[in-house]
Amino acid sequence: MMNILPFLHFFTFLVYISLIFFILWKDAKSLLNRVCAAFLACFALWSFGLIFLYIPDTLKDTAVLFNKIASMGWIGFAGFFLWFALIFAEKKKILKTKFFYAVLFSPPLLFIYTQWSDLLTADYIQHPWGWGKLWADSIWTYLFYFYYISFTLIGLFLIYFFGKKTKKLIKKKQAMLMFTAALLSLILATLIEVILPLLNIFTIPSLGNIVTLIWAGGLVYAIVKYEFMTITPATAAENIISTMADSLILLDREGRIDIANESLLNLSGYRRDELTGKSVEIFFPEKDFKNTLLEKAGRKATIRNYELDFKTKTGENVPVLFSSSTINDDGGWIAGIVCIIKDVTEQKENEIKIEYEQSLLHAILDNTSDSIYFKDKETRFVRVNKTKALHSGSIPEEMIGKTDFDYFSPQIAKKSFQDDIKVIKTGKPIIGKVEEIIRLNNTTYWGSATKVPWYNKKGEIIGIIGITRDISLQKKAEEALRNSQQEFASLFQSNPEATIYLDKKGNIKNINSRFTELFGYTLEEIKGIKVDSGLIQPPDKMKESTELTQKAFKGDYISIETIRKKKDGTLFPVYLSASPLYIEGKYQGVIGIYQDISERKKTEEKIEKLARIDSLTGCYNRGYGLELLDRQIKLSQRNKSPLLIAFLDIDNFKAINDTFGHNEGDQVLKEVVELFKSSLREVDIICRMGGDEFLLAFPDSSVQEVPLIRDRLQKKLTQLNKDINRDYTISLSMGFSEYLPEKPKTMDELIVIADQEMYEEKRKSKEN
Repeated sequence: MMNILPFLHFFTFLVYISLIFFILWKDAKSLLNRVCAAFLACFALWSFGLIFLYIPDTLKDTAVLFNKIASMGWIGFAGFFLWFALIFAEKKKILKTKFFYAVLFSPPLLFIYTQWSDLLTADYIQHPWGWGKLWADSIWTYLFYFYYISFTLIGLFLIYFFGKKTKKLIKKKQAMLMFTAALLSLILATLIEVILPLLNIFTIPSLGNIVTLIWAGGLVYAIVKYEFMTITPATAAENIISTMADSLILLDREGRIDIANESLLNLSGYRRDELTGKSVEIFFPEKDFKNTLLEKAGRKATIRNYELDFKTKTGENVPVLFSSSTINDDGGWIAGIVCIIKDVTEQKENEIKIEYEQSLLHAILDNTSDSIYFKDKETRFVRVNKTKALHSGSIPEEMIGKTDFDYFSPQIAKKSFQDDIKVIKTGKPIIGKVEEIIRLNNTTYWGSATKVPWYNKKGEIIGIIGITRDISLQKKAEEALRNSQQEFASLFQSNPEATIYLDKKGNIKNINSRFTELFGYTLEEIKGIKVDSGLIQPPDKMKESTELTQKAFKGDYISIETIRKKKDGTLFPVYLSASPLYIEGKYQGVIGIYQDISERKKTEEKIEKLARIDSLTGCYNRGYGLELLDRQIKLSQRNKSPLLIAFLDIDNFKAINDTFGHNEGDQVLKEVVELFKSSLREVDIICRMGGDEFLLAFPDSSVQEVPLIRDRLQKKLTQLNKDINRDYTISLSMGFSEYLPEKPKTMDELIVIADQEMYEEKRKSKEN
């Protein structure tokens, strides 16, 4: 017996190890498989320790040591089995509770400690077949019995009642097989390892770990046998119908409801038993709907994406797209009608929102006094507003496809063309360029022109967006103020822009009516007060105002966009111009003109946002993101600080688009960007490079922080997948590169390095 038992336990150990590798090889990603492997590892450790208890001439101290090693297996298996049972029985609420794991693993850790402290085993007796242990007659021993029996029985009951309750035949078979194997092993192992030693019967050596092979084999067989089943067309069809996102109804040949899937029940609010046998008109109040449907079915005609109102149980009307086709029996007669109903509430809301935004944009374009236009990469007009067409002596429709050369002198058109090409090639905007414009009819005017790059959804520049303000009146007013001191008084008051007259010391001497209208002050309220006293300046513009006044007193001409304050405290943007005033050749003070540019700024901000922000996700687009990255690289070089760059894309994004539609794909892109924004710092740069690719930049960060960033993003991503609970999992592949001032690299080199690392990660992920 002494020669057989070590080999028997060694063989058992090898079987357990093989089962562990086998179940992980089948599916290492399954939590159920991984916990089962941990459970089998306990039995393997138990078997490994017992090998040395039955080797001939083993010393007592050696037997004690290896029994303590084995104890980690025969004590720990109950906890892992209960964990396995909770996962199998789908007790998700308990499994999400952190306190549960403390309750689950505290007892086995406590009893392992008591065993190593010799509180569970009183002594070891040498028998002809090897060393046997004597249980200690203490409270710890009975507490251990209670622990392993209670944990194991709870696990058995969870599996048994889950098998009784579930409607899935496969799960039911799994549960019954696991329950039977575990119960049989538990009874036999308890008899050998506990009851017989308590009765002082030692004729049978410790064989509990061998008996539990029944238990282990049953678990592994149940998982593998029924996890990888063959899918028949019938089961596939049943699963497809039950998991369809769209609602499905199967009608009989009379138009009565026979089958309704889960999506339809959720949409309608009815129970399945409330619908069976009812006419399809319960959902569609449209006149003669049922007769029309049956008439088309009789002609074997299909209905595709017919817009209808779907009536729910509560009487609510939901906009849907209705499609149907007939099912024929072997004789070619109509057996039934399949109806697919797609809820388009969100789509309708989006259409209304888009229509509203477009009407708002049209209203802004066609009711502003500024010229606004869009040009393609060949500088041809794609769209112009009414003001632009009026200034060009045309109408909007006739300007489409034409260029500046059709409306301006060759010299002016050439300058405009050069500016357009510069913006398209560099991606850098031109803001507020003042220029004299000569039309083909030789009329002239002064304009302040802004041009920004126009990007598509992929982040590619497809043209420019321009806005030009006619500042002819302003220029005429400025010219008149310089050259016509005799007309000063009348021009001062009649000037359409807010005008202020300062004496030689910077005190307010006069204001016109437009100044009172704009700022809210009358002349009596502010006359004699220094203009730099904070009366019309916010606190952060006080220094700027003082410097501008000093420059004006020195004879310099002032022209600047800044912020000023009204009497009620409202801040607003102004275009400030100022020049020295001479009367009869003598310096008399300064004339300042304030032009309210609030509307222009709003329009420029909208246009600038179009140029910088990705319209779908709200993060930076490719052109502006690369510009920010270039600036950050230069800043890192100047400050001698590191810069970390990440290149990411969404795994299997094309499959999501192909399977669930582009609207779903767009939603994933938005959720990923929101994940970035909630995970990263405000100083970090988020840029959509195009499609599902993103570029992130982390100022003052190095490669040492990559694990922290990966961990932060992964935690957020795991939480996102839990929250959205969809039929797919969002995952990211990412690569990093680092900019070091002492070893500088170009922006393109950094992006290539990060891109290659990302694809290497993606390749390794697929191999695993």
